[in-house]
Amino acid sequence: MLGTSISAIHTGLVPEVIRVEADVSGGFPRFSIVGLPDSAITESKLRIRSAFRNCGLPFPQGRITVNLTPANFRKRGSGLDLAMAIAILRAAAILPADDGTTAFLGELRLSGELAPVETAISLALRLQAAKVDRLVLAKRQVVPPELATDMQTIPAVTLTDVISIMTTSTPVNHVPPSDSVPPHDTKHGTDLQPGLVALDGIRGKTAEKRLLAISAAGRLPLLFIGPPGIGKTLLATHLVDLFPDLDARTALATLAIRELTGPGGHLNRRPPLRMPHHSLTVAGLIGGGNPPQPGEVTLASEGVLLLDELFEFQRATLDALREPLTHHEVHLSRAGRSATLPANFLLVATANPCPCGQRGYGECRCMESDVRRYWSRLSGPLADRIPLIVYLNRQPPIPLQPALDVSAQTLQTRVQHAREQLEHSEEETPSTRPLPRWLDDAAAAFLKRVNERILTSERARQQALRIARTISALEGRETVLKVDIEEAVLLRSHAHM
Repeated sequence: MLGTSISAIHTGLVPEVIRVEADVSGGFPRFSIVGLPDSAITESKLRIRSAFRNCGLPFPQGRITVNLTPANFRKRGSGLDLAMAIAILRAAAILPADDGTTAFLGELRLSGELAPVETAISLALRLQAAKVDRLVLAKRQVVPPELATDMQTIPAVTLTDVISIMTTSTPVNHVPPSDSVPPHDTKHGTDLQPGLVALDGIRGKTAEKRLLAISAAGRLPLLFIGPPGIGKTLLATHLVDLFPDLDARTALATLAIRELTGPGGHLNRRPPLRMPHHSLTVAGLIGGGNPPQPGEVTLASEGVLLLDELFEFQRATLDALREPLTHHEVHLSRAGRSATLPANFLLVATANPCPCGQRGYGECRCMESDVRRYWSRLSGPLADRIPLIVYLNRQPPIPLQPALDVSAQTLQTRVQHAREQLEHSEEETPSTRPLPRWLDDAAAAFLKRVNERILTSERARQQALRIARTISALEGRETVLKVDIEEAVLLRSHAHM
């Protein structure tokens, strides 16, 4: 007789739904698992047999064959134990046939107790996308309550509990264990975020804070250049504090990504901030390795990727940023399988102007060849993708509109409103119209002149328009004025002096 069940595993890059098939037939007793299992799955035979015996369940006599489909890639881990046990019970007619609405995640102890599995959040989201209505997992599996909004999560202590759940018609109400309740959510509280308090404590940097707001609102990559100790890294680390909180679904997806590299922790509505060391490799940046894992661009998705001391990174590593910055995703192929990972991050970087850090600020001891070699780490195409390159305390471009010394909380509110305005406004580019309709006449005439004299490339024109429209949105205006275009062009020309 044939029994089936549904589960999921993680291949290292993306989760995959697994259909478990179990066949119980007559003959010499034998337990076989096929479908490219690894050693942990092969050892499931011993765990399942002992779990049946210690739970008082009859183990089927005869030939048992378990197939894991699709069978064309290696299956790893012990999270399929429970699904295989359920398929065997269905094949032995102890449980009713599979209706395709319930999935099972869990490792079996020899006693029949269910143990938590790794990457449970990402597996649950994948099963949810596959139209699974219920998920049975270990009671000690810590899952955020937000996961149960679109899928019923059913906790169980032992294999016997699972059988009771599957054979009764009484609905199960899942009350999350106390340690699964997320900490205080700043989105719904009144306490000010610690990062905003620290940002308020930075005095005399009004223009720089406004640049942080422009970068956060328009998702514009930003590079701070200045001598050591001037506060580049301090400012850069506070960029993420101006981001609005993530919604529940995005926060779950971020947690699912984070748990791939270790314990994911609690659900956090704040966007992630990643600060990799300059010894980072290309695989560490975009993903890969053996076993494959997501890179920093994916771990920073929906948040900020901070590259401190940018020119200390290898040029090949930095050049690997070009495609993620443009397309906001990464395409990887490993072991004959391909995956597309999110990379919707905002890049912020810091750098010294030269190896000694004093060029243009004090007495520089560097030779011209050393400075050229130092800057050669940043290729032209990558520099062209960073619209905001700012030299701190070296005649920074004076904003044509006053940079008011407002609180960090006010800046965050303006950033959120500007993002909503930019996202909900009609998408128009010069490729679809001669000039966007949200430009007033004076701004359109000025833009035509600078397009001929200053903004020589299409990317430069697009970036200037993005900066100008972001400045307008931060000021609460729907229409881009001439002063917005002038400031955007000033920032662009200053960035590429």
